Amino acid sequence: MNLKTSNIRELPDIQKPLLLFKHLSADLDLLKSQFRNLEKNQLSSKLLSGLSIKRGDIPSGKELEFTGRRLSLKLKNKKAHEISEQLLKQPKDSKSRVELVELFLQESENSSLETARDAFLLAMLEVENPSLSIQKINAGLASQSIYLNKLYNYLNDELVETESKIKGDGNVDIILEKQQKRLQFEVGFINSCLKLLESEALESEYELNLIKSRTENKIPFGDLKNGFDPMLRRMVFLPLAKDNLDLMFDILHRLESKNPFVGYHQSKMYDVLAQIDLNTASSGDVPESKKSGFDYLSKALSSIGDAISLIGDVPEKLIEKAAIYRYGHLCNTIHQSFKNHDIPVPTEHHQRMHKAISLLEPIAIEPKMQKLQAKLLLKLEKGDG
Repeated sequence: MNLKTSNIRELPDIQKPLLLFKHLSADLDLLKSQFRNLEKNQLSSKLLSGLSIKRGDIPSGKELEFTGRRLSLKLKNKKAHEISEQLLKQPKDSKSRVELVELFLQESENSSLETARDAFLLAMLEVENPSLSIQKINAGLASQSIYLNKLYNYLNDELVETESKIKGDGNVDIILEKQQKRLQFEVGFINSCLKLLESEALESEYELNLIKSRTENKIPFGDLKNGFDPMLRRMVFLPLAKDNLDLMFDILHRLESKNPFVGYHQSKMYDVLAQIDLNTASSGDVPESKKSGFDYLSKALSSIGDAISLIGDVPEKLIEKAAIYRYGHLCNTIHQSFKNHDIPVPTEHHQRMHKAISLLEPIAIEPKMQKLQAKLLLKLEKGDG
């Protein structure tokens, strides 16, 4: 998609909301390509410093690009324009780009859908930067929530208007009824995404240089405790953060392969992607989403299985207990997914559920574990599925 839009209804997110994250991912890739082109063309330091910018080099503000000019023109804070000019001089100035997104967050209540979308994509451009920080992740989470809420409100208003027309006309209008049904699915899908991806901001501050981490032979304990762990706990709720998530897990699999927290986080990432695709499949005629959704569930199960294999007979550490809980929870989720999509529950999955019950037994004294164990037992006893 071209990052230029002249009408809100032309946004692919409006035309096909069920493919929302594919549209957003494609536009984020275009922003990333702008950086790759800068490096490929080896722009002179003179141009990058802004000392030789021709009139035609200045972004028009009609499309989304790395300087965030279109976003800056929509914000009341005069500093936004200064930041955009700074980004034109120094395209890789992450600090300024994050600051521009944070200015948007301060004015987000009265912002348009397109403005919120621009801010979200610019925030995710920074979340995908190997120089990663908790500040960037928080900006990504906040702008994602704002954009999804605005998209939900827009589609819901369309639904209310359509229903009003149907009631007011009195006659059966097949076109309006089809539109109503489509909008109901779309509104439901965005609402499910809002609930699935809801996550609180991290209160700590930390930065990681993933390029440096990739070359190291050992991850410092501080980077694990204050960086990788808390960052992954939130980044799994950012479906667009695919490059840095892949990079982080590559690093962890190489240097922390005996740590169950690797499979724990990776399993959650796949689970979130699975739920998005399965919700897409349930909301409309998108058959490929059903297949990819169950593929992601399979990957989630494999990842948490790797974590479980590292745990002894009696789990003691918090991460070990958390991994066992996630295994049981995922078994329950997969069971429910089979039923939701009218698929008979395979025998091997019943065996997984028995395994989960057994794994939970040593820690079933804890109410949370006991409740999950009872839920799995009940489904097996009922022959549910």
